[in-house]
Amino acid sequence: MHPSLLSFAAASLCLPAVHARILGPLDPAPVDLTSDSSSVRPQWENLTSTLEGHLNGTARNAALSGLDNVTFSLGLFSVNDPKAASLQYHHTGPDVRNSSFGVNKVDGNSIYRVASMTKVLTVYSGLLLLKTSDWDKPLTEIFPEIASLSKDDPNHHIQWDTITPFSLASQISGIPANARPFDAGELSTILYFTNPVDPTTLGLPPLTLNSTGINVPCQAANCSAVQYIKGIQAPTLPVFQSPGYANTNFILLGRVISKLTGLPANEQWFQKAVVRPLGLKNTSLLSPTESPYPSYVVAGDVSAFAFQGEITSSSGGLFTTTNDIAKVGISMLNSTLLPADQTRKWMKPNSFTATLDFALGMGWEIYRYTDKVTGHVTDLYTKLGDSGAYASYLVVVPDYDFGFSVIATSGIVTAAERSAATHLLADLVSETILPALRDQAAAETKRNYAGTYVATGTNTSTLTLVYNETAGPGFGLTVTSLVNNGRNLLAFIQELMGEQLVLAPATEDPKTGQRGFVITPVTPDTPYTGVFSEMFATDADWINNNGLTYGGQALGTFYFDLADDGSAIAALPAVLRGKRFKKTS
Repeated sequence: MHPSLLSFAAASLCLPAVHARILGPLDPAPVDLTSDSSSVRPQWENLTSTLEGHLNGTARNAALSGLDNVTFSLGLFSVNDPKAASLQYHHTGPDVRNSSFGVNKVDGNSIYRVASMTKVLTVYSGLLLLKTSDWDKPLTEIFPEIASLSKDDPNHHIQWDTITPFSLASQISGIPANARPFDAGELSTILYFTNPVDPTTLGLPPLTLNSTGINVPCQAANCSAVQYIKGIQAPTLPVFQSPGYANTNFILLGRVISKLTGLPANEQWFQKAVVRPLGLKNTSLLSPTESPYPSYVVAGDVSAFAFQGEITSSSGGLFTTTNDIAKVGISMLNSTLLPADQTRKWMKPNSFTATLDFALGMGWEIYRYTDKVTGHVTDLYTKLGDSGAYASYLVVVPDYDFGFSVIATSGIVTAAERSAATHLLADLVSETILPALRDQAAAETKRNYAGTYVATGTNTSTLTLVYNETAGPGFGLTVTSLVNNGRNLLAFIQELMGEQLVLAPATEDPKTGQRGFVITPVTPDTPYTGVFSEMFATDADWINNNGLTYGGQALGTFYFDLADDGSAIAALPAVLRGKRFKKTS
């Protein structure tokens, strides 16, 4: 073997193994986020106390100085603990506090612009109003008028017959980010009007009002979908090749929803799909019209705040509150409006970016959070908004039936400073609350499931579950003994599946409350030599998938009958075909 290959192989054998469990929760989602005994509430109070001490000057923290001139609202929400929506923190910056427009003190009912958080609500509306088949229709079928547009040159002509509502929603259409007249990145506006400079001195050709890309059919926010499409220039990428952020996608998706539902205004279909069914009192795609805008948070340029987005409102026109966002987030997590299977399908990635911990879904920006204690990956389904004086995050975490929102604004800091403040706030909430949720879920699972289970009969039949709280991949509810009719069944299962067998929640019957768990074996560190052997060394759970059965019953599945308070009454190992082990301690 070549010496360099020998060196590579030797070094590869030393690569660390990080064992991945089945994607999803380690434990059932916690139900108590707010009581005195919860792990979550004290961590939230520690965070908000730190923020308050800095902002009121009693305990300044240099790391938080970027928040001083920003107005912001933070709020948690949970499917299982309605009181979690009361865990909020609000700070009013000096410009809003002294403004002659809108509120002078923010709270959970203060109405903010939230910019591109809108996009995921547009997708939500589409999922509720459109047929499944609509998502794969080419735009040329939805808007026949564009079928005749040139497409002979794929470098310069967008192939509209290949672009679908699904590709728009998934940000993988290849369409450029913006198009006139809604093109904040168009430099001619700056060079000719905002800060006039002769473009030829910069090496750019001169333009006129009749130049291609300037003289477009859409010249106002209320233009038609066809007019807007005709003004969109060359593609960035072929459809479905790589994701690219585009306001254009969601302006067009809004037009698609209008065309297919027969509801011409964005506000009409948004009200029908989301606002009225959820009883949202302070949420709209329409800008307020009555100055001085009571109940609204007004920062920066007032005319920009009150801009009526018309067809652009499906991309960034949403006005909402911390309280209404909580209702929306809970409805998503709880499948209040969408069937549960469609919700699970929606909360999945459709494409990856060039980084390993960030992916894209239908409206979602998906962050992969790695727990520092367990090493387990938790996917955060988020949508950022960031435009003008406003920024926001909606974050939903299906593994914990939990989410939170961040909304921020300022007219007296730069856009970069306001963005940085918003990102910081989202980081503070996630890095504080996600570990607390892990600990609370572990405590509740230990209380509800760990213990000894005994089956009636003449021969000994027992099951023992222990919650392993040791840091690492074995963290979780662990099978330490399973004896059936006096025989050590666990030893047989361990021989086939591995020594350490940890249970992960898998299925649930909403009618009976019975929950199913599957064994996720914790395997010893296995050396690997590269990307292919690494998958089998560290991520084999997805391959196992209850592959071992006896009489068609999975060796690794356990069902639990639960009391009304969520505590286990009995365990039923699937392989024992209905044999019931009653919990005794």
